[in-house]
Amino acid sequence: MTPRRLFRLKKALHQRQTDLAVALEKVHDPHNLAAILRSADAVGVSRVIWAPDKDNPEPPNPEVSKSGEKWVELIQTQNIFEKLNELKSVGFNIAATHLAADSIDFRKIDWTKPWCVVMGNERKGCSDKILSICDKNIQLPMMGLVQSLNVSVATAVIFYEIQRQRLEKGLYSKKLSKDEVIKFYNYWKLVEEGIQVEDLLNPPEVDDCLPDSPHQDGRAIFLEKREIEKQLKQKR
Repeated sequence: MTPRRLFRLKKALHQRQTDLAVALEKVHDPHNLAAILRSADAVGVSRVIWAPDKDNPEPPNPEVSKSGEKWVELIQTQNIFEKLNELKSVGFNIAATHLAADSIDFRKIDWTKPWCVVMGNERKGCSDKILSICDKNIQLPMMGLVQSLNVSVATAVIFYEIQRQRLEKGLYSKKLSKDEVIKFYNYWKLVEEGIQVEDLLNPPEVDDCLPDSPHQDGRAIFLEKREIEKQLKQKR
């Protein structure tokens, strides 16, 4: 465990938005699920509730998720209505992406409150049952002729508006409680990395990030790997 690694873990941990979730109703494509998990981790969403549209769904594609499922709690259920009601009972508002007469621009929502965003099936959208318990219907303005975005793209767009609002209110600068830290510690399996809970109780200080290893250029690594593969092919 290097100082840089510990710094990144502490920073990501204390920037988790525990009052923010996304629910996916009958989203079946494993690539879409993986992309949403990746975006959720990027903006600090704490959990994804997933109601697949078949009994034996494919798991998220690891090439797309880039380990997002390791850092974002994925809750699989066949009763998403019940899960949403559980969130409402503890103070969450529910917003569905649904094109209707009462739909409003997603940027007009106050996302600094506790919210769960429901994304519907790639073809059918959200069901009437789910819409019946939602507090708001939201839409993404479309200026072209295509009526909607891909579900994973739409989710990412909404996430970054939520992030923008929460950054302005300082919600990414809060300290998690010990119970919340323990929950993430267990879910992230950090004991396997030799970390103690006590190492994570406080957000990191700037000085905690020591230059123990140089920053790696992702493109340079890719090109080096491709060159090695090319040389190996030539030797065969």
